Amino acid sequence: MNKEDDKERGILIRILSNKDIQKGIVFFVAALILAFVAVTPATSTNVEEDTIKEDEDAPNVQINYPIYDVINATLELEIVSEEEGRAYIEIQNETNEVLEEKTLTRSGAQEIIDLEVVAEDSGEIPAWLSFNVSEGQLRYAIIFTYTGSPYGILSLPAALFTLIGMVYAFKGKGVILGEIKRKQMEEEARMQQEERKKEFGSEQSTGEEGIEGDVIYGENGADEPTEKKGEADHINFMGIPDEEDNDERER
Repeated sequence: MNKEDDKERGILIRILSNKDIQKGIVFFVAALILAFVAVTPATSTNVEEDTIKEDEDAPNVQINYPIYDVINATLELEIVSEEEGRAYIEIQNETNEVLEEKTLTRSGAQEIIDLEVVAEDSGEIPAWLSFNVSEGQLRYAIIFTYTGSPYGILSLPAALFTLIGMVYAFKGKGVILGEIKRKQMEEEARMQQEERKKEFGSEQSTGEEGIEGDVIYGENGADEPTEKKGEADHINFMGIPDEEDNDERER
């Protein structure tokens, strides 16, 4: 593993070990789960039923279609009295115009009306039911089967968790970038210090070589070097030659 791989691995470990990044990941995962549940379609059934008694002044009943995709919409009618029964039913549109009508004339009589078929045949959506029960009791049930997203409300907390996760992620990113910048500055300072040490050591070694090579040659230009003071003429401090030198000359 080279230095670049070690560096990338160190950055990844630093990112995953940051507390703010960890919190952001938790909120992002929670938001993802909530969003998935919110958009997951489900098949549901809605039933609205009641019983209308004989000679009861029953108001019109509104047919409340679900806002989701309707698979099936039916109206079930049944006379539930033990004796003879008689009921008259109207299916109306928004303006109370009759789209279809049914009459049940005996006890235990049942009728199932497909509201989707009524809508196709009439070209209008059934909106109201009108009842007139002259004998016995009539039970009705409006049944809707539809697909939709019953947990769509969960999209709101999912959006909130996403925003919170982004805040923590940006906060952690700032901390990590600051640490990386500080490490880079420290590394650059260390490298500059090492370069200065190398330059200083090179200059010092060059100076020592110059001093070692500084020698003095003899008076007659001989090849062998002599020391500056060791082989020089002996002259006293008054500038007069030594007596030993004079004796040598007289001889």
